[in-house]
Amino acid sequence: MLHQKKNIRPLGPGNSNHPARIQEVRSEREDLIWERFKAGDQKALTYIFQNYSNFLFNYGSQFTTDRNLIKDCLQDLFLDLIRQKKNLNSTTSIKFYLMRSFRNKLVANIQKNQTREKAEQAKTAENKSFMVTISSEVKMINGQLDAEKQRLIERKLNELPPLQREAILLFFYEGLKYTEIAELLGVKVKSARALIYRSLVSLKDLLSPYKGVIFLLTCLIGI
Repeated sequence: MLHQKKNIRPLGPGNSNHPARIQEVRSEREDLIWERFKAGDQKALTYIFQNYSNFLFNYGSQFTTDRNLIKDCLQDLFLDLIRQKKNLNSTTSIKFYLMRSFRNKLVANIQKNQTREKAEQAKTAENKSFMVTISSEVKMINGQLDAEKQRLIERKLNELPPLQREAILLFFYEGLKYTEIAELLGVKVKSARALIYRSLVSLKDLLSPYKGVIFLLTCLIGI
């Protein structure tokens, strides 16, 4: 883990790239913003950092509780992007591009520290890897479940195998396509579809004693 890195400073009123001056960036297509970033446009970089840094941190928190590791990997990611911007591939989804790069970097570091490896080797520890949290920012069912029912779904989600939890998070919480999920998880598209289907069936079985919750869940996500 690297320390004493140069921070990527967020914008402030005294900065020439004040948010009011990058408003026009927000109305552009993401592929154009990405190309501007690759060309060295500071406003495009600011847009990307402001819109996705917190999201990536929350995504990383599903893999590990080591906040310092998440912060280090996040800072590494943006520093790498800045250094290698001219050689980056094009993309129509900045969010997916960053998720894929950040996940690879974070998982590699977790494995390097043997944290994930130990968790997956021990049966009792396996259920603690990739814990799903239904936050106020990202809800599968917006406003239609009270706090008690949300906690119930969250608890039952975390009884699923780790890979099934992640598949559900990516598909329903983040709205990724099957092809994107397959690429993130390193599986075939057909396998990604099957994984999500198995995850939903398992979740439905786990929630079967709670008729009101499973009925609402069935109506909303079609299981």
